[in-house]
Amino acid sequence: MANFIGGIVSVSLGMIVLSNVYMTTIKTTNTSGWSASEIAMWGMLGIAGIIGILYGVLTLFGIV
Repeated sequence: MANFIGGIVSVSLGMIVLSNVYMTTIKTTNTSGWSASEIAMWGMLGIAGIIGILYGVLTLFGIV
């Protein structure tokens, strides 16, 4: 039970950091001098962060 509660706290903190720090940094970065491929790779970071949180939630509930 303690691992489950700790997992919920970890996922909650991860969601807060992902939404307030990680995604804000990705979306507000000045990419005006970058090539199209660099901008596309930068945009993939947001998807990778969301997949990481989803994997953590699925692992917490024993689905993965």
